[in-house]
Amino acid sequence: MHFAVQKDTLVRALKDVTSALATRVVQPILGNVLIQSFDETTVKFQATDLDLTIETSSPAVVYTPGAITLPGKKLLEIVSKLPNDLVSFQVDKENFETTVTCQRSKFSIAGLSAEDYPTVVENKPKEALLMPAQVLKKAISQTAFAAASYDASSILGGVYIVLEDGKFECTATDGSRLAHQAEELNVLAPVASKVVDDKETEGEASASTATMEKPSTLKAIIPAKACTEIVKLLDSLEASKKEEGESVTMKEVRVGLIDSHIVFETDTHLLSSRLISGEYPRYHDLFPSEFKCFAMFKREELMKAIDRVAVMSDDRTHLVKLHFAHETLQITANTPDVGRAQEEVSIDYEGEELDVAVNVKYMVDVLQRLNAESLRLEMLGSLKPLIMRGVDDDNYKYLLMPVQAK
Repeated sequence: MHFAVQKDTLVRALKDVTSALATRVVQPILGNVLIQSFDETTVKFQATDLDLTIETSSPAVVYTPGAITLPGKKLLEIVSKLPNDLVSFQVDKENFETTVTCQRSKFSIAGLSAEDYPTVVENKPKEALLMPAQVLKKAISQTAFAAASYDASSILGGVYIVLEDGKFECTATDGSRLAHQAEELNVLAPVASKVVDDKETEGEASASTATMEKPSTLKAIIPAKACTEIVKLLDSLEASKKEEGESVTMKEVRVGLIDSHIVFETDTHLLSSRLISGEYPRYHDLFPSEFKCFAMFKREELMKAIDRVAVMSDDRTHLVKLHFAHETLQITANTPDVGRAQEEVSIDYEGEELDVAVNVKYMVDVLQRLNAESLRLEMLGSLKPLIMRGVDDDNYKYLLMPVQAK
């Protein structure tokens, strides 16, 4: 195999796919990136940890077709330091040693046979839904952070997505908080791949697959790590389009299910993730139907005040106390033998005076991710769930359980 790729294109491709590499490699080949030539002008890069797979295609000059696997992170480190020029790869088909050259730089890298690289998902979904890229990105960005980080393989370690009857919902919870985003969509007809004259084309789906209840419905629990990588990929694509002077806004992402995996596909990238099996909690029942107290405030002002007070919160509990009264929110934190902090924030408040204690990290998490200038808190009592949402935004809700303060 012999091919060459422009340095900046190569770096971008390797950064995108190496995110899927396992942090602890059990099999040496899982630390490698699979590199394959498709034709004289295209090379595909792929990485997987067996649960998450990312692949992308890049323009290249292919002198001799073939395939090889090379250590992903080491290759990225090498290429990142090379001059901005064509980077040439020449593979010894006998021992898989690969020579990488660029101007006066030359590296020899020990590779492994591409035949030993695991195949996670052999085929693309025959049916898929076209999802607006910005809707998908926003929904995941504002919910995935609430998934349980302590048990990534459990149901609570995933993000539950539902597309049904023209409505897209994205939900995540770790048991102490819950983030929920809902959008009304004009669902496009599902797209099916079909073969015409040995070429794959796209057409209208004639019937739904066994894993999709009907052509316009999709339900899945996706590991939070995979969701984070989806957002990173979409950000990377927008950045590359901006650098190339193209329109920055992406249009659609193709989403489909196959073999207990969910697949997200753009024109240049594919991400597949193993799904988490199980039944997601009935989260709609967790939201109170009525409230007694309401507070409206400026997001930026509250975020800065809470961030300052958090310095004095206990490192174990991260507890801060919120005292709601007419036109004022008082925020306090206290750590024995260390000190105490207090801030006051102007608010519009309706209801009786109320004291609530919360995990400050959970408050900061949501305040950092919302874009609304003004937010609204809806409360029932000191130990009842409180709901945060943007003013004039009924699509997003963040439920936070208070904690018992001593």
